[in-house]
Amino acid sequence: MKKYLLISVVLLCIIACGHYSFYTRSNPHLKTVMITEFDNDSEQYELPGLVTEYLTDAFIKDDRLDVQGDDADLDIRGTVRSYKRVVNSYDMQENPSEWKVTIVFQIEAKDLVRDEVIWQNNNLNLSALYGTGTQSEEDDGDGIELFSEEDAQKSIIYELCNVILSNTIEQW
Repeated sequence: MKKYLLISVVLLCIIACGHYSFYTRSNPHLKTVMITEFDNDSEQYELPGLVTEYLTDAFIKDDRLDVQGDDADLDIRGTVRSYKRVVNSYDMQENPSEWKVTIVFQIEAKDLVRDEVIWQNNNLNLSALYGTGTQSEEDDGDGIELFSEEDAQKSIIYELCNVILSNTIEQW
């Protein structure tokens, strides 16, 4: 009986509420975004280009704001402040078996229409492990393993994109 009551309540909510979106826009004037090439204070010359490319793709896939090169409503900019790779664990023969990559970013999202900063983080610290048998923190149980430093970098950049999207768009 409880099962049927629960199903009835759920169906009633669906019918009564109609279409409900978790996406709200307290800043409806923002319709376009410009992703400025990231600066680089690290020795990893390829990172700013990768971050800019992946972040642009993330906004395109998200499809809530149109990505533009100039004259946008929202400007996302940042800096790769530092990059560090350290041994995280050793095998039985005391050889490194797992490494930890940490990248520190400085990020700013600015509303160019109202000339105000929507969100910023001057010390966003993201890390990923890689090595034999290391599972990605983003794998959600599907068994993706990070075997290389490049895999760890990409994992961190994907996480950065999620953080930026959630703090610049989803907070609205």
